[in-house]
Amino acid sequence: MESSGKEDAELVNASASILFDALLNQTQDQVYFKDRQSRFVRASDVVSQKFGLKSVAELIGKSDFDFFSKEHAQESFEDEQRLMRDNEKLINITEKETWPDGSITWATSTKIPLYLESGNVVGIMGITRDITEQINAQRELEENRELLKRKNQIMETDFDNARRIQRRLIPGQIPKPPFAEIAVLNLSMTEVNGDVIAFPTVDDNRLSFLLGDVSGHGVSAGLFTILIKHLADFYMPDDFDRLDRALVTLDQHLRGLIPAGFVATLLGTIVPLPFNQAKLTLANAGQPSALWYNQTTSTIEIVDLPSENVIGLGICDQVECRSFELNAGDCFLFVSDGAVECRNDSDEELGLKGLIAPFQECAQMPIDKIIDHMHSFLSNYSEGDFPQDDTSMIALRVQKVD
Repeated sequence: MESSGKEDAELVNASASILFDALLNQTQDQVYFKDRQSRFVRASDVVSQKFGLKSVAELIGKSDFDFFSKEHAQESFEDEQRLMRDNEKLINITEKETWPDGSITWATSTKIPLYLESGNVVGIMGITRDITEQINAQRELEENRELLKRKNQIMETDFDNARRIQRRLIPGQIPKPPFAEIAVLNLSMTEVNGDVIAFPTVDDNRLSFLLGDVSGHGVSAGLFTILIKHLADFYMPDDFDRLDRALVTLDQHLRGLIPAGFVATLLGTIVPLPFNQAKLTLANAGQPSALWYNQTTSTIEIVDLPSENVIGLGICDQVECRSFELNAGDCFLFVSDGAVECRNDSDEELGLKGLIAPFQECAQMPIDKIIDHMHSFLSNYSEGDFPQDDTSMIALRVQKVD
């Protein structure tokens, strides 16, 4: 707002005393003058308000000893006496103010020796600003930071413990039945894996396996992988003779346990047959289809695995199983969606068909080398940005029985 000429003249012609009184009456800072004994002789209105006085007149002749705790008043007195004696200044220092009732306030203060016409030190001039709210807010922020730091440390410890436990249990010891070779890949996008691989039954007459993918990530998904492995290892071996029944049973056990989530699950059983053959039976609920390397024809086939529903929702009641008779040298590759949904720099999804060529290249390699080759391919395809999701594989090859 523009001022009138009359207002400008009033300001220009105002005496120094009028301007000074206006400053003391209107400033929000605590401006004060003390004599050589550190007693108040003039002060702004804010100072008297701070001490709970009705007017500045009640402040005149009093010192900090009349308002603050003895400890704080003595410290302030000694500082002011030193400033006047040694001609020193305190500029914008932070002070902790303690009061007789035990309360604490904070302020920034500037104090300098006061000289008048005689040239001698006649007292102290000071400007103090209350910063209690800022200090308390900063302290609360620091406390919250420390609390967050401690929580993060606890979380990191929990993640580390969960990761170590999960790695010990999943997939566990890789089975070595006489009629099949097996290798696995189990990679986590985060600290804890949401994919699960389990081998509930391993003996000379049968091998059973489970490949599962819990929706979500982190510790929560990781805990459910351990639960699923537990259910598969301890409650399901008998049901692996009937994979459709095994999936339904798993679905019922998990129903409602995963909040707004589910598990994509593939179950398989392979049993030896005469003449170095084997029978592979598969039941699928939400996992990608598989790749089959036929040793006789040296070709790769995409094995379509019917997938109705997923487990964990209580709706998996009808499951179709597929069986295959395999010859020695035949190799199956099972993958979770972390492999088929892998994307390159052009945001192109690999898809199951994209795994055919690399699998063709390595299908006759030693079983461990197959997993290494597929892992390397996925890393190269994604330009090193791998895994982009929890990613698991099971390579299974029928071998001759001596």
